[in-house]
Amino acid sequence: MNCKETQQVVHGYLDGELDVVHNLAVEQHLQQCAACARSVQGQQSLRTVMAGRSLYFEAPKGLEKRLRSAVSQASKEESPRWSWRWASTWGWPRVTAPLAAATLVLLIAIPFALRTSKEDRLSQEIVSAHVRSLMANHLTDVASSDQHTVKPWFNGKLPFSPLTIDLEAGGFPLVGGRLDYLENHAVAALVYQHRKHLINLFTWPSSRIASTAEDFRTHQGYNVIHWSQGDMEYQAVSDMNQGDLRDFARLLRSGSSPPSPP
Repeated sequence: MNCKETQQVVHGYLDGELDVVHNLAVEQHLQQCAACARSVQGQQSLRTVMAGRSLYFEAPKGLEKRLRSAVSQASKEESPRWSWRWASTWGWPRVTAPLAAATLVLLIAIPFALRTSKEDRLSQEIVSAHVRSLMANHLTDVASSDQHTVKPWFNGKLPFSPLTIDLEAGGFPLVGGRLDYLENHAVAALVYQHRKHLINLFTWPSSRIASTAEDFRTHQGYNVIHWSQGDMEYQAVSDMNQGDLRDFARLLRSGSSPPSPP
């Protein structure tokens, strides 16, 4: 992150509103750039002064009472009187029909919006975990290309056994695995590589009905693909292009499917 980028997000940094990735990037830049560090320190000092009581003054006694009285009087003068004649002229159906329609729209839209927001937050959390594993030099807890070494490592560390397949023949060799934490529970993170690109595959038991549909999202330049299969959830994230990531998911899904009968 350069000076210009730091200045664009510094207020969010001071307010504690940045995600983990951007927060770490700002702190790293401040350690390397004395000018930006002085600027941030000056803004912190200004915020401290503005928060002090020296800039505040006591309101005169009786001001609140006078304001409330004035607002109450203005409200009485401007509020129209309710007329039952108006209600009978327009009729209750004309009033309740739009309300009923609006309620129906909200009942349909709100669950969808909440679900979409939750999926967006999870995708963002997955991207942050991926970047954090690269920045903190904690890509794997067990480094091995042997699936028979990586899979047993999770025994006793998770209440499930993650699918572990070496896809080297398809161009996606296994690198290793580690424990991670998403949505307030421990998950398995399997690491694969494609050329110079690393892939984090997060997996955990599904709480939803299995779906063969893939959900593809992009956050901060990283591609995330999600699907459910059997009783497990899968989320793969990488900076490689969408086509290669879809190929990775296709190979993994075909490798996890039961063999076809002869």
